[in-house]
Amino acid sequence: MLATMISDPTDPVRALWERMNHRDWDSVVRLLDGGFQAIWPQTGERIASPANYVGLNRTYPGDWKIAVKTVDATAEGAVARIHISNGEEDVYAVGFYRVMGGKILSAEEYFADAGTPPYDRSDWVERL
Repeated sequence: MLATMISDPTDPVRALWERMNHRDWDSVVRLLDGGFQAIWPQTGERIASPANYVGLNRTYPGDWKIAVKTVDATAEGAVARIHISNGEEDVYAVGFYRVMGGKILSAEEYFADAGTPPYDRSDWVERL
């Protein structure tokens, strides 16, 4: 009985990114708890509600495609690795999500542009 009450915290996080890829905004908002907030530390921004999170993503310029690389369970929810591309630019995202009862309570998301290394490190690394 208890096993049927516990949901996999990775499911709503994977669904979040897949539904954003399909621009299914009504489904995205249903995945978010009413008190949902997101933090974007690298730009110092807080997105204070599900409506603001969906509105920001809905109006983001460009035709971006999203590929979910991994979603793994954590003690509080899930962590996701995402690749986002518009065919000319590539962005990599890592998000940490608190999840309870199949709803995403909060997110802390980091985004990084793809680029070349800042100096020659070929003695120590292999290029992917």
